Amino acid sequence: MAFRRATKVLAVTALVGALALGAAGTASAAPVADLTGKGCPEEYFNGYGDGQFQQFLAYTYTAGNGQLYGRYVVYWVNWSGTTFQGTADYRCY
Repeated sequence: MAFRRATKVLAVTALVGALALGAAGTASAAPVADLTGKGCPEEYFNGYGDGQFQQFLAYTYTAGNGQLYGRYVVYWVNWSGTTFQGTADYRCY
């Protein structure tokens, strides 16, 4: 049982270390531009360090509070390529 526990601890430690270091060429903790109040542009690019974030409007929707929001697909682009960063929602007003 002690061997399994030690193996599990080592695996978790290795995973946490890899996540903390981040993959080469990705944007770790870099600021993505907040598009709230910018009117939901079709696309938006903001430079950071050795690359840039690219945000593309996927669709707009009206939330339960009656406000118009835009769902954006976010990418990080630099010398090592393009990395999908997920999606983000911003209020359009």
